[in-house]
Amino acid sequence: MSASQRKTLSISEQLELIDDVKVKKLKLAAAAKKYGIGYSTAAKILKKEDDLRSCMQMNGNTNRKRKRQSVHKDVNEALTQWFTQACAHGATVTDHVIRQKASQLAVNLEVDFEPSNGWLMRWKQANNVSFKKFHGESTSADHGSANEWVTNVLPQLFRGYDPKDVWNCDETGIFYKAMPSGSLRFAKFPKTDSRCFSSQTWTAVKSKL
Repeated sequence: MSASQRKTLSISEQLELIDDVKVKKLKLAAAAKKYGIGYSTAAKILKKEDDLRSCMQMNGNTNRKRKRQSVHKDVNEALTQWFTQACAHGATVTDHVIRQKASQLAVNLEVDFEPSNGWLMRWKQANNVSFKKFHGESTSADHGSANEWVTNVLPQLFRGYDPKDVWNCDETGIFYKAMPSGSLRFAKFPKTDSRCFSSQTWTAVKSKL
């Protein structure tokens, strides 16, 4: 079959083909000919039955034909359903994760699709999705005690030392196994869960005179 003769079937048509083969016991070659597609394409359609039925359930319209202007609609709707489930399970979802999942869904649905920055921005706006920081454990710093220590205690510790022997040391923790500081969430999603940093860290120390 030439490339000009090939056509893209709507989800409804693909499911009809599956029913013809599995329910009506039509030979796969005959089904491919009936719907004007190649044998290998028909075989691929049979393998993705679960994805097609799931997508059809989300769309809610078994007679819908895919229109050119909504070629990415199936991917968007499948992604939104997956994102809803991911949020419900408390998963951390970033822009990178969204793009990867969208690409995977496009392959499963046989849609020619590349998740661009513009597409991602429009998807987040359409679904009211934004980045929310995790609320970690926090306590108010005791600034009064800190100032008193610097004023009264620290000078006592310096006694008996020459200025050349006094060093300033800065310390910072490198949380090399830490998760992202937040996640994409729906705007009306409940308050983001608290997260604690991993105890597995490197400590970097910088000292100077």
